[in-house]
Amino acid sequence: MSAFFVTSTGTDAGKTYVSEKLLCAWRSAGRPVHALKPLMSGYSESSLETSDAGRLLAAMGQPVNGETVSNICLHRHEPPLAPNVIMRQAGVHQDYPAILSFVRHNLAWHAGKTVLIEGAGGVMSPVTDTRLHIDLMTDLGLPAILVTAPYLGAVSHTLSAISVLCARRVEIAALVISQLAPDRSPPGSLASEIRLFSDLPIFTVQHGQDCQRLIEHLGH
Repeated sequence: MSAFFVTSTGTDAGKTYVSEKLLCAWRSAGRPVHALKPLMSGYSESSLETSDAGRLLAAMGQPVNGETVSNICLHRHEPPLAPNVIMRQAGVHQDYPAILSFVRHNLAWHAGKTVLIEGAGGVMSPVTDTRLHIDLMTDLGLPAILVTAPYLGAVSHTLSAISVLCARRVEIAALVISQLAPDRSPPGSLASEIRLFSDLPIFTVQHGQDCQRLIEHLGH
């Protein structure tokens, strides 16, 4: 089994977009895949297909319905808020060991597949009132795919995320700069700026283009 934790510099940086690209490319190459979205917010039951979990299921070639979403997503909530805030407001018990166990169980169950675990928000986004996503990544011990995108402040946010991951000794398998739509800024300029300060392997995933270089890198 090979597994990666897909994290980012923040919300809407392109985690799901990059995950979709990877899953579809691996499937096209005949590689068995699986994906998890343990925590999901800002979704509607009436439009599961467009939710992060729904998009991951579609990329896996699986049907999208309440049952299949539940199989890959432990907690899902409609308000577009941090998971710990939603659970606190809804009176849901914040059981970090259960979240960790959910991921580990799925990893064991899907041994032999290439698995992506997609976080919610960025590297330092809360999971519960006492744990952050960086804690979840550290406890799982998986290499991370760090996703960012060109926007004002992206250099600082990206370098900060790299620093935190390195400080916690989370291996960064790749830094991916995404272009979610054709009207968004191309990723090349941000890649050039990050290379001034980091020697990480950097890959760009441009709208409408494949991610073959990234696939080949992750396959090594």
